[in-house]
Amino acid sequence: MTGLLPLVLLAPPAALGWLGCHAIAGIEDRTYVPPEEEPEPTPVSEECASYCADVMANCTGEHQAYSTLDTCHGVCAALPAGDPLEPVDNTLACRARQAELAGRTGEPEAHCPAAGPGGNGICGTNCEGYCALQAAACSPELSTHEECVAKCAGLKDAGAFDVIENHEGDTLQCRLVHVSSATVDPDEHCVHASLMPVEPCIEPEGTEPSCEDYCQVVMTSCEGDLAVYESTEQCLAVCAALPPGGTEHRSENTVGCRQYHAYSAMLAPDTHCQHAGPGGDGHCGADADATTTGNCESYCTLLEAACHDAFLELFGGDRGACELDCGEVSGAGHDSGYAVASAEGNTLACRLLHVSRAFEDPSLCAAALGDPPCQ
Repeated sequence: MTGLLPLVLLAPPAALGWLGCHAIAGIEDRTYVPPEEEPEPTPVSEECASYCADVMANCTGEHQAYSTLDTCHGVCAALPAGDPLEPVDNTLACRARQAELAGRTGEPEAHCPAAGPGGNGICGTNCEGYCALQAAACSPELSTHEECVAKCAGLKDAGAFDVIENHEGDTLQCRLVHVSSATVDPDEHCVHASLMPVEPCIEPEGTEPSCEDYCQVVMTSCEGDLAVYESTEQCLAVCAALPPGGTEHRSENTVGCRQYHAYSAMLAPDTHCQHAGPGGDGHCGADADATTTGNCESYCTLLEAACHDAFLELFGGDRGACELDCGEVSGAGHDSGYAVASAEGNTLACRLLHVSRAFEDPSLCAAALGDPPCQ
């Protein structure tokens, strides 16, 4: 054979096919672009490597503190180093000591909670640990660490920490699990670690809120001139007279709705404290015309419970008659701005304050119905 045929036969079949397609289709030449290189992993300090080796080995099962080694490294890097010679407070040195003791003593139940992200009152409070990690891994929700710690006190502390069991539920421990994960993957987990209850750190729909949990949140969120109760005991008494509802409630005359607004008040107290109080302020228990009688459903519910005899005498047990009478009082409408500090004079706010007091002192029922000082 002569000519080009031998040259063509020398080419491998695969190359021949590619060359043929290239020539027929007129595909343009291409330049190889290598895949994007993976960023270099953040180096792990000797101290973090030692601590995480200990805590992952010594705190296991129900005492497990971190879901992965990477999460431990992420938390470790966000903690203040502390002094290994004086291992105290919300520091890595304190947690490292506790992780070591968990293995050396064979008592993980005594040492692992303090060796984990929260500190459990031995290596700082759980709120100090949570707030330090949130500030390091996420955008802080409050302006200062001290303010975060103060508001965090309103969260339910479940006690013992278990990274598996505490992965969901409206607890401080659940937020610790997710803020720990946020040190590695903030886009995924920062939203879960919010002070506000957010999936999965929230109770399932239909869960009845407890008065203890509600009062813990509202007494923490609404203080000073924005306080809506004078004491936890007063809050618990009012709460017991209200329908519990569910944690998903947002506008009903229920504890669930008030708890939602109490949580919201952690971040925006000026807006939400009034909604979290005994009247609901037209946001929890809005009547058909909330503009004029937004607080009346709540007021009459509480009046019937705290001052039952007077309620029967004046309204014959008719809640509708009570609400009609209530609608004539100043401040009956929504957004009246209820707070203990300003509940005075011939207003429904004054009557709400005194009906709240009447659960402990029935002699105040007269004021709750408009006698002095609510005149």
